[in-house]
Amino acid sequence: MTYDLIIRNGTVVDPANNRCGIFDVGIAAGRIAAVEREIPASPSCKVYDAGGRLVMPGLVDTHVHLTPPRRSIGFKMLAQAGVTTALDCSGLVPDIIEGMARNGSGINVAVLNRLVPGDTVSVPNAGKTEIESFIERSLLEGALGIKLLGGHIPLTPEATANAIELANRQRCYAAFHCGSTKNGSNLLGLQDALELTGENHLHICHVNAYCRGYTHSSPVWESYIALRELAQRRRLVSESHIAPYNSCGARLDASVPRSHVTRASLIAGGYDPTAEGLKESVRNGHCKVQRITETGVVYADPEEGLALLQRYNFEVMISFPVNHRSTAFLMATEKDNGGRFIVTALSTDGGGIPRNFLLSHGLSLVKFEALTIEEFVTKSAWKPALMLGLHSKGHLGEGADADIAVVDYEEQRADLVIAGGQIIAEQGEVMGMGGALVTTERGRASLEAGNIHFKVTDLDTSLFYSALED
Repeated sequence: MTYDLIIRNGTVVDPANNRCGIFDVGIAAGRIAAVEREIPASPSCKVYDAGGRLVMPGLVDTHVHLTPPRRSIGFKMLAQAGVTTALDCSGLVPDIIEGMARNGSGINVAVLNRLVPGDTVSVPNAGKTEIESFIERSLLEGALGIKLLGGHIPLTPEATANAIELANRQRCYAAFHCGSTKNGSNLLGLQDALELTGENHLHICHVNAYCRGYTHSSPVWESYIALRELAQRRRLVSESHIAPYNSCGARLDASVPRSHVTRASLIAGGYDPTAEGLKESVRNGHCKVQRITETGVVYADPEEGLALLQRYNFEVMISFPVNHRSTAFLMATEKDNGGRFIVTALSTDGGGIPRNFLLSHGLSLVKFEALTIEEFVTKSAWKPALMLGLHSKGHLGEGADADIAVVDYEEQRADLVIAGGQIIAEQGEVMGMGGALVTTERGRASLEAGNIHFKVTDLDTSLFYSALED
C-alpha cells in the first residue's frame, strides 16, 4: 500500500472504533487507509511524528457564525482551533460561498439559512406559505436547513411551530435559538420550544444560554429543570458551549437594541436597554465590542469599543459576561439514568467570534476528570458528525475522510490539522484554502452550476432524524 502521509507514534483516540492507544495512521487519496501499530513508509511518503501527542478526528462544531462575509476570518479561526467541519447557524448560503472564497481554510461547512422577520420573512407572524417558500429556496441554493433566531428576533409561537413542522416535512435540518414573541431567550423560552416542537425533530442551540437566572433566580436550578426536560425528549439533539461571553448585535431600532438578547444582557448588568445604556456598558467594560482584524476577531478595549460603536453606527457585534461557569459544566457533563449524555454535543457558538474553545476548554474538562478523553471526542467529533449525517467524519476508521487533529494535550492546542488528507493548519499557521459546502441532494444542481465544491449528506440517516435510536 502506498500512502500520501503517515502520522506516526501518536496516541490515537477514536471512540467510534473503540481505539485508544499508540498507532500509526496512514492516509491515501484523502481517506484513512490504515491504522496499525506500525506502518512502513515508502521513500516518497511524507511522515509526521506525533509522538507524545493525541491523534483524534477533526472536531465537528455544530454551532458557529461565519456571516456576513466580512466575518469570514472565522474560517481560519476554526482551522487553527482543530475544527474541520462546522455548522453555520445564521447563513445565507451566498454569504458563506463569498466568505469561503475570501478566507476559506479548507474546512467543510453546512449552512442553516436564518429565518428572521423583517429579513428573510416579512413579519413575526409569517404564514405557512411564506415560510415554506423560504425553506424550499434555501434547500435549492444549498442550505442544509433553517435556523430560527427567536431569542434575538422572534417569530410568534404559531409561526415558530409552523416553521419547525414545515422543516420536518421537507426532511431538512432545523435549529432553534429558543424564544418567541411570548417568551424570550430564557428557561421559559426553552420550555415553550419543547412544547412547540411536538413530535417533530429539532436541534436546540446552546442549552446553557437559557440558564442565566433570568426566570428562576438560580442558573443552576434552571439548568436542572432544562436538563430534566431535555432528558425526556429523545427526538431532539442539542449542544452547549463553554464560553463565558455571549455574542449579540448592537444594531438599534429607534434607539433600542434590535436583539432581545442584547436588551436582556443590558438589564442583567444593571443598564438601560437603550443606546445610552449600551454605550455606558461599553464604557465601563461590561460590554465588549468585537473587532475584526486580518488575523482574527478580538475584543476591543472600552475606548476603542466606543469609537467602533460610533464609527459603524452601532452595526457591530458585542458580547456580555452572562454565561455562568456552573451551567456550562453541567450541560457538558450530565447524563441520564441510562448513561447517555443529555446534551448531545459540545460546541462553541464561535467561528468569527473570539470563543473557539471547543478543544482548549473541552480538554480542561478532561483534565478535571469531568469527561474522559473518549467522551470528549465523542461529544466534539463523533456525535456532531452523526447529527449532520456525515458518517465518514468524526472517526478514524478505515475508509473515513482523513479529517484529523494532532493535539498537544498539555498545551491544549492543535499542532496539526488535516482536512480531506490535506494539511490545512500547522502550529497555528493556516495554509488551507477554499473548502466544501455540506448540502442535501436538493442543493446539488445549483452548487454544480456555480462550480462550488460540495459534499452531499442524507439527513434521513442522521442522528437529527434518528435520535430515538441513538
